[in-house]
Amino acid sequence: MFPFTEPALAFLRIPTSQNALAAAILPLAALLSWRIWRFTIQPFFFPNEPEELPYWIPYFGHARSFFQDFNAALDNGRKYFKDTKVPYSVWIAGTRIYIVTAPTDVADLDRNTTTLSYHDTIRDMYKWIGATQDTINKLFVLDPSTPYNANLSRPILAVSMLTEYHRQQASPGKKLDELLHDRIIPSMYHALDFDDLHEHPSVLGRTAEGVRISLLDLCSQLFVRSTAEAFLGRTIWKVNPDLLRSFRAWERTNWKFMYQIPEFMSKDMMSAKDDIIHTFVKYFQVPIAERRDSSFFAQTVESMLREMECSEQEMAKIFLLHFWAILGNVYKVAFWAIAYLVYDAKLLEDIRTEIVPAMEDHKLNEEHLIENSPRLHSLVNEVLRLCVTSGLVRDIVKPTLIQGKVLREGSKLMIPYRQLHLNRDVWGQDPCSIKPERFVINTKLINSKSYRPFGGGHTLCPGRFLARRSVSFAVALLVGRFNISVDTERKENGEQKKAGDSVLSFPKMDTTKPSPGASLPHEGDDVIVFLRKYTKF
Repeated sequence: MFPFTEPALAFLRIPTSQNALAAAILPLAALLSWRIWRFTIQPFFFPNEPEELPYWIPYFGHARSFFQDFNAALDNGRKYFKDTKVPYSVWIAGTRIYIVTAPTDVADLDRNTTTLSYHDTIRDMYKWIGATQDTINKLFVLDPSTPYNANLSRPILAVSMLTEYHRQQASPGKKLDELLHDRIIPSMYHALDFDDLHEHPSVLGRTAEGVRISLLDLCSQLFVRSTAEAFLGRTIWKVNPDLLRSFRAWERTNWKFMYQIPEFMSKDMMSAKDDIIHTFVKYFQVPIAERRDSSFFAQTVESMLREMECSEQEMAKIFLLHFWAILGNVYKVAFWAIAYLVYDAKLLEDIRTEIVPAMEDHKLNEEHLIENSPRLHSLVNEVLRLCVTSGLVRDIVKPTLIQGKVLREGSKLMIPYRQLHLNRDVWGQDPCSIKPERFVINTKLINSKSYRPFGGGHTLCPGRFLARRSVSFAVALLVGRFNISVDTERKENGEQKKAGDSVLSFPKMDTTKPSPGASLPHEGDDVIVFLRKYTKF
């Protein structure tokens, strides 16, 4: 009745084994052909462009590997190109990113302000944090008539003025000394007074001999809490006594902000972010007369933003980004420095030998410490080398020449500092191992082009002086006041050890996610330390 029905529906039948084989081979052949064209034939026609790190999935490229382990993906690129330090490119979800790791190239790029731009990257950060377009325009569109530009020989952007105020606060001089000696250091003494603070947040237990503490929690108290109060005044804790908890949550989840993970997959990050922003909104609603104990930076930036007619909600978003930079790195550096000390008895004793002469009636003389503690400063510098895993990102606005290769306009450029800090030509064949005396043996390394814990060029971190001084002081104060040892009765997460549990191991650094600075230990890793008062002065 329907003579054409069976032939017409033949294509719906299950394929024969030959057809199934062809159906499997054809896509693979197409993929293989594309890969040969993309990574073998096409480069032949464009010899002046950096080679591309091969991948198998078109469009997405290396997105998965970078998402899973950011620094491992970069290390795979180094190995693929045999550590030649030639610039190469990666493809991530439709974006070409050039990777530059040669120290001389990095030094040249630091001075490049004509073909590279960082404003687009910073603008994206403000956009992601939720700033309105009006606020972004106020920050990134030059307005010579603004009050902050009145006394400048050349007007600058508002976003640049924010950094300038940070530089003025944290550069060597009266403002930095006042911030450190009158604000941060007194808070450090308070944080280490375990007798006065019976309910100390970092204390896990007490005995007649001393206290058992979480090192990560102690470093948060020493730096995040003390620095937040130094910059913002005590009112910030009246506004939100639990701000430290929100910031700790933000620190664990802000990689989702960096990757712009969809909101339904990053509720923990969004919750922490919103809580911090809400805290700053309430802080700005407190009358200024009640916040006179805030720092020069906080007062000047608030005044500038109000003159620009930014709402308190918008001011809060701006403050979150800047205080993330101010608070989010130093406590991690201190954690790793103290961790290395307590796991190395000889190093601990060598550092103590330097520090004890600087202790006067249980107080630490910073001037003596700065001038007479080369081993301590070398340790801090070495820890910075190992734990800073951030990368510098720039937009390429004009064709840029590096090692005879042209980087395309419209692409991005990344300088991964960890690759510089693991440069075997400078740091030896085992660059991942700590050598606390490294910067004592070779003092010139502090100025090496492969050493950039605070970035470089015109974006050199304005808080670098405060960071080094505060970390050195806190480590010295802890070592000078206490006998420190790893609590062998506790596991890395603070739980009581049971029969059969493994020997306490050194915490593992989490380098899998992008970081704007230093890295945390993996979640659950900590150092449980026992502190006994040190009495030999």
